[in-house]
Amino acid sequence: MLRTHQNAFDMESACIAKGGMLPHVFHIKRQTFSSSPHLYGKPLVASGYSATISVWTSLAFVTAAMVSSCNIILEKMSKTAFITGANGISGSAILEYLAQNTTAEDWNSIIVTSRSPFKTTVSDPRIKFIALDFTQDAKALAEQMKDICAPVTHAYFCSYVHKDDFAKLNAANEALFENFLDSLEQVAKSLQNVTLQTGGKYYNVHLQPVPSPAREEEPRRQGPIENFYFPQEDKLASAQKGKSWSWNVIRPEAIVGSTSKPNGMNEALTIAIYLLVCREFGTEAPMPTNQRYWEGTDDVSDSNLIADLTIYTSTNSKCANEAFNITNGDYFTWRYMWPRLADYFNAKASTEQKFTKPLPKEGDVQLENSFLEWSKDKREVWESLCDRQGIASAKQTFDFGTWAFQDWVFQRTWSATLSISKARRYGWKGYVDSYDSFVRTFDKFKQFGLIPK
Repeated sequence: MLRTHQNAFDMESACIAKGGMLPHVFHIKRQTFSSSPHLYGKPLVASGYSATISVWTSLAFVTAAMVSSCNIILEKMSKTAFITGANGISGSAILEYLAQNTTAEDWNSIIVTSRSPFKTTVSDPRIKFIALDFTQDAKALAEQMKDICAPVTHAYFCSYVHKDDFAKLNAANEALFENFLDSLEQVAKSLQNVTLQTGGKYYNVHLQPVPSPAREEEPRRQGPIENFYFPQEDKLASAQKGKSWSWNVIRPEAIVGSTSKPNGMNEALTIAIYLLVCREFGTEAPMPTNQRYWEGTDDVSDSNLIADLTIYTSTNSKCANEAFNITNGDYFTWRYMWPRLADYFNAKASTEQKFTKPLPKEGDVQLENSFLEWSKDKREVWESLCDRQGIASAKQTFDFGTWAFQDWVFQRTWSATLSISKARRYGWKGYVDSYDSFVRTFDKFKQFGLIPK
C-alpha cells in the first residue's frame, strides 16, 4: 500500500507540473474517511466495504481516476500555440486552422514566427508575431523569446532551410531544430507538447523504391545519402525523456496548399504556371515524367488536413509520443489526374500521353521532358499573360516555380505512398479528395493574385 500511496501522490505532482490543477478530491490528506470517498458525487467504494477506509486503501481506487482526470483537465485548459515557419504552407495552415476552429477559451494566444516579414490574410486578435532566426544558437534565441514565448504550451515546428548541397542541407536543418527546441525548453515552463513536421522522405521514398504504402512502425532504412529527419526526430524523443511534455511527429507526402505570398517547393504552384503558359501557347501540356510514374500510384497531403491532424494529435493524450503519416486518404494515377488538372485551366492534356523513351526499370530515374528546360524561355510569355489580365504583381510568381525540384520528383519510376491506418486507429477521421484539394488550392492562388485566371 505504501507504493500505491506514493505513486498516487507522484501522479498528482506530475499533473501539477504539467500546469494542471487537480479537483479538490485528489488533494487527499493522511486521515481516515468517515464515509466512503466520492469522486464527482459517485462512491469510489462498492457496497459492503467498511465505511471507514484509510487513505492507504482509498488511494488504490483513486489512482486510475487521477490519471484520467488529469489528462482531461490538461486538454481543456486554455492553451498557447507557437508556430514556426508561419509564412510557409504548413505553418500558415495551422495558424488558419486555429483561428477558424477555436476560441480564446481553448487557445488564448497564437504566437507565430518566421525569418522573413510575416504576411497573412488571417485576422485574429490572438495572433502575436515574433521574428526569429533559428540558425542562431539557443542562448541567443532564448533571450529573444523569454517574454513572449513564456506561456507556450504547444509548439509546432514547420521550419526548413534549403541548401542545394545535401551535406549542407542535412547539417543546416539538424541545427535549425536543435536551436529551436533547446531555446523553447529554456523559456516555456508550461510546455505540454512539441510537434515536429518531417515528411515522407523519412522513409527515403525520394531516393529508392520502398514498400508502399510506407508505415510508421517500419524500421528506418538507410539511403545513399544522410536523412536529416532522423537526427531531428531523435533529438525530439531524447529531449522529452523524463519531462512532463509529450511529442508528436507528422509526416506528410507532397504537400498541396497555398499561402498569401508565393514560396518554394510548391508542387501545385509549379503545375499551375506550367499549364497556364501551355494554354497561352495553345499547345499540348504533357506531364514531364516517365511512363512508369505516369501509370503508377501516388498520393498527396492537403495542408488543411495536415493542420487538422496536427492539432488532433497534439491535444489528445492518447496520441502522446507517437509519429503519424498524413495523406488525403485516397490514391490516384497521374495518367488520369493530370488531364483533369489541365482541364481546370482550359489547357490540353490527354490520358493517352505518348512516351518515346523505353519503359524504365523500377529504381531508375527518367524524364521524357523537363520542367527546368521548358521554363528557361517562358518568363516573357508569363509576364505578358499577367499584364493582359491586369495583375502585374503575379509576374514574380514565376520565380517560385520549383522546376528542378519537380523534375526530381517526377523522374522517379516507383510509387511512394504513405499509409494513414495508424491515424485512423487513433481516432482521426480526416479525408479530402485529392482533385478537390488541387482545385481549392488553384482557386486560392487566384484569390491571392498569384496567378492569372
